[in-house]
Amino acid sequence: MTDLVQILEWTGTVAGVFGAALVASNTKYSAFGWISFLISSTCIAGYAFLSQAHGLLVLECTFILTNLLGLWRWLLSPYIVRNRSPK
Repeated sequence: MTDLVQILEWTGTVAGVFGAALVASNTKYSAFGWISFLISSTCIAGYAFLSQAHGLLVLECTFILTNLLGLWRWLLSPYIVRNRSPK
């Protein structure tokens, strides 16, 4: 289990740093930072659960919700609007 905990911790950390860099870059790829943030929050939530870090688990579950909102607003909704067939 220790290996899984370390994998979740470091995968979450690297994905979070990568997501932050993408969003901060303010390029056409910035919106994809939300995917990286979602991966990060999910991994860190798993880490928190296995480590019984309840406060961190609540924080990461909240981040998962905000990441889903970011994904919707920055990637999914614009994609749907762009690809909507004209009536």
